[in-house]
Amino acid sequence: MGDDVGAVARHGLLASVRDLLMAVRVAKSDLPTRQETVPTGAAGVLAAINAIDGEPVGGCHLKDLAARCALDPSTVSRAVAALVRSGLVARTADPADGRASVLTVTPPGRQALDEFNRLADERLADALRHWSPEDIAVLAALLRRFSADLMTRTDRPLEVAR
Repeated sequence: MGDDVGAVARHGLLASVRDLLMAVRVAKSDLPTRQETVPTGAAGVLAAINAIDGEPVGGCHLKDLAARCALDPSTVSRAVAALVRSGLVARTADPADGRASVLTVTPPGRQALDEFNRLADERLADALRHWSPEDIAVLAALLRRFSADLMTRTDRPLEVAR
């Protein structure tokens, strides 16, 4: 009996996760129409480069970026190329290994990311206007826990983005 209850709860959770993923896709697809600076689909990669760039080492390699984003290197490479073409990311030779490149967010890239985040925050604020700060904090904590638990069940060495 207890196992049946757990299975029913997990099926409900799976349906909710599908709904969440759909809502995120819809919300993401609406943002570029209001914000043209960041190439479509590259905001997450730009945010990850910015986060890594803020770490003590500064800058990042494509391989590390792909791992941080849990994406295939070819997918990340295309997003980085679009960000470089847009002037939002700089690609420079790695002083320790001239064959490798170091990626850093440019000042216009930080400005574009700030604007993108501002628009995303407006969307969240509107969607959550009837939620208490406590409910938002509980949801955030549960999503972090859920993500971390899912990540521990993979064979791929992935890092949950912060």
